[in-house]
Amino acid sequence: MIRGAKLTIEGITKRYGETAALNDVHLEVTPGSYVVVLGPSGSGKTTLLSILGGFTPPTEGRILVDEIDVTHLSPVKRPTTTVFQDYALFPHMTVAKNVGFGLSMHGIKGEESSARVARALELVGLPGTGDRHIASLSGGQRQRVALARAVVIEPRVLLLDEPLGALDLKLRRQMQDELSEIQRSLGTTFVHVTHDQEEAMSLADIIVVLRDGRIEDQGPPDRLYLRPATRFSATFMGDSNLVQGVAGQSIGERVSVETSFGTFLVGGEAPVGARVALAVRPEHLRIDDVGDLLIGEGRVLGRHFIGAHQRCRVEIGDQELVLNAPAKPPLGEGQIVRVSVDADDVVLLQDGSSEAL
Repeated sequence: MIRGAKLTIEGITKRYGETAALNDVHLEVTPGSYVVVLGPSGSGKTTLLSILGGFTPPTEGRILVDEIDVTHLSPVKRPTTTVFQDYALFPHMTVAKNVGFGLSMHGIKGEESSARVARALELVGLPGTGDRHIASLSGGQRQRVALARAVVIEPRVLLLDEPLGALDLKLRRQMQDELSEIQRSLGTTFVHVTHDQEEAMSLADIIVVLRDGRIEDQGPPDRLYLRPATRFSATFMGDSNLVQGVAGQSIGERVSVETSFGTFLVGGEAPVGARVALAVRPEHLRIDDVGDLLIGEGRVLGRHFIGAHQRCRVEIGDQELVLNAPAKPPLGEGQIVRVSVDADDVVLLQDGSSEAL
């Protein structure tokens, strides 16, 4: 097993003229972890990966691998390897020659190279394919070859730039499982960039959410999804209903929040009088009145059957909420339902605003 490296990002900033693609990014990645950098287009995630790989110099800041400053080292001199979104395979070479290309660049040839190439191909599920040509491979097989070429040189940090973006949904989910298994088998530190929230939650030990060149939120997938730290994180990491409110008095570890649905007592902290938002995931809203907090009576505006549940839009007062109801019985358009939620499933956010979502 390869020992994954500790990766430290200290104050990385990247400017293009007056535009900051990254702005004072700090991050510490523990050895052997699988970190997924997630964000919308233009958030800076690909720029960050390019800086980590040595392809783009930062304007400010440092990159350290196991406390060694690699900021100004070329890609070939870093203990990192990058798997690119387009795979960057050589179409005129066989699979084996593609996989062994990096080894030859490091002066490793002959029997040792052949043995390591064979092991890498077996690791990615392509044993015995060394003599095949790239043009004969499917998209999923090409992705595996690109991964084999990256891991064969035993990098301490493996960087992946949207590696599953070109695959169809079924194959993408299959490769998510395989990537996770490969990472655990190797022990290498993985840093994976994607815009796909489901992919991030399926793979990551830690998710880093970027927004406008800054880290918006970071933590384990379950924490980011269930207890997001900001309004943006709550809405970007899956669907979330936001209810605007004003914080009142604290009672123990809970705060009273006045909303258009009434006054709710929820966990968290906020100064008295602060504008806040209450975030509730669609699957946490209940079609009954037995939850801790009764939101009210509403009218079903529409529903879609999703298989395991029915996704409904319900209008309560002047706000529309999205909720996931049980698959049966089907709810009809115009039907009146009572909606409640358990207090522990409500997240208090201090960055609320009057902007409707």
